[in-house]
Amino acid sequence: MMSDASAILKEVFGHERFRGGQEQAVNAALAGRDVEVVLPTGGGKSLCYQLPAVIRQRRGEGPTVVISPLIALMEDQLAALREKGVAAEAVHSGMRWSDQREALGRGADAAVILCSPERLAVARFRSWLQRIGVAAAAVDEAHCVSEWGHDFRPDYRKLAVLKTELGLPVTAVTATATPRVRSDIRQTLQLRDPVQVLGGFARPNLHFTVEHVPAERGRTARVAALLDAHGLGHRRSRGRAVVYASSRKRVKALRDALVRRGFHASWYHAGRTDGARAQAQAAFAAGRATVLVATTAFGMGIDVPDIRLVVHAQAPTTLEAWYQQAGRAGRDGEPAHAVLLWSRADAILRRRLVGDSPPPGAEAGWSALQAMAEGRACRQQAIARYFTGSDGAACGICDACTEPERVHEALTALDERTRARRTATREKRRRDAEVTLDEAQRGAVLRFVDALKRPVGRTMVAAGLRGSRAKRAKRVQGNPEFGVLRGVPESAILRAVDDLLASGQLTPKGKKYPTVWIAGKRVRPARSKTATPKVTGLARALRNLRSREARRRRWKPYQVFTNATLAAIVETRPTTRDALAAVPGIGPKKLERFAGAILAAVADNP
Repeated sequence: MMSDASAILKEVFGHERFRGGQEQAVNAALAGRDVEVVLPTGGGKSLCYQLPAVIRQRRGEGPTVVISPLIALMEDQLAALREKGVAAEAVHSGMRWSDQREALGRGADAAVILCSPERLAVARFRSWLQRIGVAAAAVDEAHCVSEWGHDFRPDYRKLAVLKTELGLPVTAVTATATPRVRSDIRQTLQLRDPVQVLGGFARPNLHFTVEHVPAERGRTARVAALLDAHGLGHRRSRGRAVVYASSRKRVKALRDALVRRGFHASWYHAGRTDGARAQAQAAFAAGRATVLVATTAFGMGIDVPDIRLVVHAQAPTTLEAWYQQAGRAGRDGEPAHAVLLWSRADAILRRRLVGDSPPPGAEAGWSALQAMAEGRACRQQAIARYFTGSDGAACGICDACTEPERVHEALTALDERTRARRTATREKRRRDAEVTLDEAQRGAVLRFVDALKRPVGRTMVAAGLRGSRAKRAKRVQGNPEFGVLRGVPESAILRAVDDLLASGQLTPKGKKYPTVWIAGKRVRPARSKTATPKVTGLARALRNLRSREARRRRWKPYQVFTNATLAAIVETRPTTRDALAAVPGIGPKKLERFAGAILAAVADNP
């Protein structure tokens, strides 16, 4: 069995020998066992299911279906396999319907069939897999089962059909899985006594560094300085760099700032159109843009060998996120650097990103990231401890190993800044507590409330009187008293509101959310609004399709499809071009342009 594997390893994949863990995983997969593979980024995870798939095809045992989370990842794998001479197909909603039909027609002769979890959820697709005699399955980026499956991609939680309905041996691969996530993967996929291949998490060529940069403006300057220090960011740079930021707005601002400084930088986030993202990725891959500023939407499965630097301009949400994203540097084995620009203020942005109900394990991941960033021990030891429970040997190349004095000084300065900030906050609160509104200012509070159209909360009253330009205060920004108490402490205004409530000049309103109103003043009934049903499933997919096409073509949305046409598609759920042509509003030109995407959306949303 392994003689076949060793021969194909060299013949097809061009490697003389297996890397750590690969041989064990391949051997187990060829024996028909379920396999759980955790290897570091750049450790050759995909070979653990691609090589057995080639062997199975040559033996006439049928294709291997690979569940992949992203279209871009599928397309990259498809191109790489075909370049190696491996028969591979992909079926996803980004393809025209005619191309999907051709791929399905060739599927029985393929070694690998790539699809999304949503496609696997379609009963007709599973029946087709059974008819062509699919022999095995693989779940790529298997940590998504745990991290995405609860809310964002619920079909990940339904992948047990690979076992329960199709009866396939399953190989689950990932680079970032804690013991809790690995347990969730095994349970969700219903793996039966899987062979567990757990590789080391050390990256001997990757230099991890944490720098404490509290000011946002200072981070932009530091990113530019790091690019200059490593000789990156220019057309003739020997290597590329990725800069991660936590928000779309910050990505665009940081990219623009780098361009103004003369760097060849592009930008990538999920809010851009499909075409814009593809252009940004292509420019980065071709070297036209040697720096890519991106959110976490970029990178999963991307295999760019000569990324010499990954900088996190803002902290990611977990230690595993940092390790996975930083691990995209140095995949060619040459020295590379991963730098985290850390600030305790990032916790505020992180809370906004994860919301009130973070996914399982997110809090532990954030705590581990904090401990690593504010620790004095080897960075790679902290990573290994989090993923495996064991420290291992110190790496000898991270900043904590090579510059312990600088790390100590930075942490000491961080603690001093934190103490100074807390002292200043306490002093401000003490001063604010001594401020009392005079009669004229209390009159402004009453006039502000009297000018409102509807009751609002006491904090909204304070925000309006202080002239807040926050989005939440937009509803009171037209008030004639808006901003008249600018500079007055919020706490003083809130105390005045409470006094006016106690005196009866203001009265509380609202049951679920307490609000304030002028005593004795009638509240006009709110205008009745027709309830808008939540748009889900196929209707949502079609609206998203319409929005994408409108942006791409610079049309109005109704020029793509009217609401009536969308409703008719949802009602009739056409599965063929002829059936779609019968839908009102779908003429010959729209049928030609959009049939593949519409039919794919119908198939993906049964």
